[in-house]
Amino acid sequence: MGKGALRGYRRGHVTAEVERDTDLAARVTARFACARGHGFTVQFAADAEVPASWICRQHGVEGSRRIDATENTPAAAKGKPARTPLVLLYERRSEAELEALLADTLMAIRRLGGARPGCVVIGGRAYSYRYSHPAG
Repeated sequence: MGKGALRGYRRGHVTAEVERDTDLAARVTARFACARGHGFTVQFAADAEVPASWICRQHGVEGSRRIDATENTPAAAKGKPARTPLVLLYERRSEAELEALLADTLMAIRRLGGARPGCVVIGGRAYSYRYSHPAG
């Protein structure tokens, strides 16, 4: 036999066949809800104590709460909605202020001759920006 004939197999009596007629340990499936809005299940031994929270494998978020079979919505969905950057912006500035800021920004860009690398002065502050054209 050549060296590569049994590549991937260990020496000795090891088969790739599934072991039949074996009884698996009794298991319990627990459902958990991720803080990012999806649910997942984890299997535990029947005699093990199932924890109240678990780490989400998909996002790595700790503290995913255990949900009962009767509960349909995750606990995180019942709280306040997420505060996005746009919501935070509207908390700090009124719509009129944002319209004025946008008008100042557009005027400064037009004053420079259009969008190009450089510096824009808005409200007495200088903002620099840079972009690159795709190779082509």
